[in-house]
Amino acid sequence: MKNKFIYPGIFSRLMSFTYDIFLVIALWFLFGFIFLGLFKLFSYSDDFLPPSFGIVIIALTTAGYYSYFWSYGRNTLGMSTWGHKLISANGKTITFKTALYRFLLYLLSSIIGLGWALFDKQNKTLPDKLLGLIVIK
Repeated sequence: MKNKFIYPGIFSRLMSFTYDIFLVIALWFLFGFIFLGLFKLFSYSDDFLPPSFGIVIIALTTAGYYSYFWSYGRNTLGMSTWGHKLISANGKTITFKTALYRFLLYLLSSIIGLGWALFDKQNKTLPDKLLGLIVIK
C-alpha cells in the first residue's frame, strides 16, 4: 500500500515563510545587538561595526536558522504551525549539509524556484526537485 501524502500548495508555503521571516528578523536584531555590544566592550574607539559585518551577521543568521531547523527531522516554527514536514524522497530526515544546500538553492533560484511549485504535480519547488526532497502536510 502506498503512502498518501498531502502536498502543501504555494499559499501555505508562503504563509509558513511569512511566519518564519518575522522570527529570522528578530534573530538578526538579537545577534546584531550581541556583536555590537561585544565590539563596543572590547573596542576603545567610538566607531561602529563596518556595514559589511552586518551583512555577514544577517547571512549567517538566516542560513543557520533554516539549516538547523530543516535538518534531522526538525521543522521551522512556521512549518510546524502550518503542519509541514520536510523529508527526503526515500522518507528519511535530511542532514544539515542537505539543508544548507536547500537554503543556498532557494537564494539562487528565488521566485523562479518557488513558482516551479505552481506547475509541479507534487507542488515541489525547484530546489526540492533538484535535491530529491518532499514537503508534506
